[in-house]
Amino acid sequence: MCGIIACTGEDVGSLAVEGLKRLEYRGYDSYGFAWVTGSGGAIQTRKSLEPLEDLGDRLPQCSAVVGHTRWATHGTVSLENCHPHSAHDNSFSLVHNGIVENYQDLRKTDITCADVSDTQVIVRLLETALSKAASREGALRDVLDRLGGRNTILVLFPDGEMLAARHGSPLLVSRTESQYFLSSDLISFAPYTSLYCPIPEQHIVRIKGKCIALYDATLSLCDIDWVQVEVSNSEFSKDGYPHFMMKEIMEQWQTVSRQAKSTGADLGNFVLELERRGNLLLTGAGGAYYTCLQIAWLLREVTGLKALAVPAYEIESLEALYGQGDFVLAVSQSGETADTISAVERAESRGMRVASLVNMPMSTLARMSEFSFANHSGPEICVLSTKSATAQITFGYLLAKRLKGQDGGAAIDQLSHVLSQYLTRTVSWKIREVTKRLVSAHSIFVLGRGLFLPCAMIAALNIKEASYSHAEAFAAGELKHGVLALIEKGVPVMLYVDRDDSYMLNVASEVKSRGAHLVGIAYEDNELFDDFVPMPIVSDPLLAAICGLIPGQLIAYHLGIQAGVNPDRPRNLAKSVTVQ
Repeated sequence: MCGIIACTGEDVGSLAVEGLKRLEYRGYDSYGFAWVTGSGGAIQTRKSLEPLEDLGDRLPQCSAVVGHTRWATHGTVSLENCHPHSAHDNSFSLVHNGIVENYQDLRKTDITCADVSDTQVIVRLLETALSKAASREGALRDVLDRLGGRNTILVLFPDGEMLAARHGSPLLVSRTESQYFLSSDLISFAPYTSLYCPIPEQHIVRIKGKCIALYDATLSLCDIDWVQVEVSNSEFSKDGYPHFMMKEIMEQWQTVSRQAKSTGADLGNFVLELERRGNLLLTGAGGAYYTCLQIAWLLREVTGLKALAVPAYEIESLEALYGQGDFVLAVSQSGETADTISAVERAESRGMRVASLVNMPMSTLARMSEFSFANHSGPEICVLSTKSATAQITFGYLLAKRLKGQDGGAAIDQLSHVLSQYLTRTVSWKIREVTKRLVSAHSIFVLGRGLFLPCAMIAALNIKEASYSHAEAFAAGELKHGVLALIEKGVPVMLYVDRDDSYMLNVASEVKSRGAHLVGIAYEDNELFDDFVPMPIVSDPLLAAICGLIPGQLIAYHLGIQAGVNPDRPRNLAKSVTVQ
């Protein structure tokens, strides 16, 4: 969940600060840097619990630096637990992303210390290994082999040499003519380079000056395969919006169109394979799981494909229904979600084939996949998934249409136009007025059915994340089976109501009779609604699977603002969940 970076070259301090700022979506409990100003100089460190933006770009001129932004897993949020952590004699400093699952056992059997966090245990192990091993990379190899779980480590030495080891957690190396960079995510250094190499699993990188070497698990030297990837630098500006969340909501008319235009020949090949098998298992975690539910619904509704969705951490509950040669489609914004990667590994072990739908190129899930489809939404900085979710469901719509022998591109073009007219200040302000009457509620309930049930689930999740309000989604049919007991005078109930949906209007009448404050998310107002939030009007009813998400996103955003929450950075959450 943490973000780690490293830079070597001439005066790289300011580059490290800017690069780490781009990784704050991975965690923002604390940050820290360690650096050397020249060969043989002492390692210096700086750590803070304050926002990284308060630092500006103020690091001294340095020739090598490592940085870390933390999402706490082991140890409290404190300066003591900030990375980097240093050896007792300051002979190295290191940063770490991951969880050492066996760190308690290591403390009992190998280390006599009162260290709190798992990263500090790594430091003690490396101190011992360096005193015995023939080389630094050999010492790091010994330590990595002893760590349970998924862990990536960067180590800085006083002579400016750096070592990096990857097991599970993501790590990429990139370069310019005079600098090398290491990072959890290629977006860190997008303004400076487009040349990257994903570090393979169980490999170690050594960098000193202008020299770089890559070692495999046996410490044999390997070739470095550089790949060119362009990332737009404009994606990291708010472009005048108060928050990235609002900017990313407002971009969706463009991102659904980009998704349609970029879905090319590989989709046709994937369709041929699916037609041969007739089965598809979709998996993801968090909001991506709800996206899977929506895509699975579209595939069943349009094509009759046997498509089911399962949370990544529960994949074993459905794996018996799928066999050798069936596909699992893994959905993830980052492509690094640990639960989803583990689910894919389990599916592969049973002979299933892997496809993925991710927003980040060169991610772990993308590289694991026989078929990998990109969202082309651009970096999503807000912790909440907005434009990536609608792009992924757009892909699901296009896949369903292609399986039916149809081209959904024209419908997505029409959707893009409708959204460009819908995503205006007028609609946003109207929704802001609605949220003023909801912000003081103890609980908010969201009801939907059919394709609007996943919309309701995503809306409830967005509300929790952005505003810290308790929100729960239910299938409308569950109302009489227990949910009605939660309804009392003044409780807000949001209902997704389709055109001419008498069933949902009857549900509205029932909760209204119990005193609920009704918020209708619908194509047209109704006298039953206390508040009305309009949905974008589209020609194909199936497109509501996509545009139905947007009212919920705007409600969540404005609830967060009314509650005084920064929706870009909800407490205790990180966007890329790279630990289990």
